[in-house]
Amino acid sequence: MSKKRVLVPHDGSAFCRQIYPQIQSFLDPEKHELILLRVGETQEGHVGAPPRPAGMDMRVMMYDTHQDAEFAAHPIYASQEMESATAVIRAGLADDINSLEAAGFDVELAVRFGNDRGEEIVKYVMERQIDLVAITTHWRRGLPRLIFGSVAQYLVSHIAIPVLMIAPKEENS
Repeated sequence: MSKKRVLVPHDGSAFCRQIYPQIQSFLDPEKHELILLRVGETQEGHVGAPPRPAGMDMRVMMYDTHQDAEFAAHPIYASQEMESATAVIRAGLADDINSLEAAGFDVELAVRFGNDRGEEIVKYVMERQIDLVAITTHWRRGLPRLIFGSVAQYLVSHIAIPVLMIAPKEENS
């Protein structure tokens, strides 16, 4: 019998970590595996604009700015930025993974990049065989909800699997 796959979206905050006791209380490590999903902001590289002729009849090329010349000489590609951000995310969640594994769970870390967390989580659920999403929520209402939105509400309206939501006490993250 294969284990049920539980997706735990995580932003690296103490607020998100408050789901762990609930997971440990309700889910059997022998029957469930956890996937911690962190959605980072889209990464862009830094490459200089191509050089242009210095004058009408000159073969000398020049850059518009010193920064363009520097980036042309030492470009930083988006893939490098993503690898670096992924390493930072892995390091930031290493203790979480270790504590959940110590509780008996098989834990996987998934990293995605995108500007809309809810949309990236839904894409992940659609691409993988996920049985449950476990998430903390602020339960915003009224104007704050209109301004900040709700990832949990977005998930509930865009996926067809159960979502375990808890509203833990607020903490500075």
